[in-house]
Amino acid sequence: MQVSSLLLILITFSLAGALFLGIGPLLGNVYDFSPAAPIKIEIVDFSGGDRYNDSSRFQDNILVLRHAGGSSVSLDSVSIQITGKGNAYSGIPGSGGRMIYGDISVYYEHINSSRKNSDFERNNRETLKDGFWSPGETLTLTGNDSLNTTVSSVFVSVNGESGTSNNYGFSSNQTLEIRIYQKNRMGNPQLVLKKETAV
Repeated sequence: MQVSSLLLILITFSLAGALFLGIGPLLGNVYDFSPAAPIKIEIVDFSGGDRYNDSSRFQDNILVLRHAGGSSVSLDSVSIQITGKGNAYSGIPGSGGRMIYGDISVYYEHINSSRKNSDFERNNRETLKDGFWSPGETLTLTGNDSLNTTVSSVFVSVNGESGTSNNYGFSSNQTLEIRIYQKNRMGNPQLVLKKETAV
């Protein structure tokens, strides 16, 4: 093969590569699978206790969060998980059951008022009114947010036992882990905040 032919082939491949790299960003804009812009969340307050150690009621367990930056986000797209030591009622209160204590996991499927106690709506009236959590707005969660039924959007398990009333208390002088997720454009949860805090 002549040198001139070899040079021609190399130039052709170089031009093709440059053209591909040039249209790459355009293709990326057409097929945008990047996550939504993350929001910034601050923990304003966390207080409470469980009935066994502290004689506290479920509604005395209060977590206050603030949207501290980023764009407004749909209430349907945010989920929250809290893990640590605490208690819940096994079964439905008034229908038999018992209080159980140990490793607790609390999961809010979303932060709108659907399938939650009316207390949740009353505590978060301003944040809930337009369907979005916006900068500067606070969100208040309490151990009494659940509907006490299997249709609740708050799920509580203790020591792996999920058949609880879905209400919760956290043991005082213990460290809890809070994780907040926001769905990306593909609908998959993306971790926004992971923080340990004490009751």
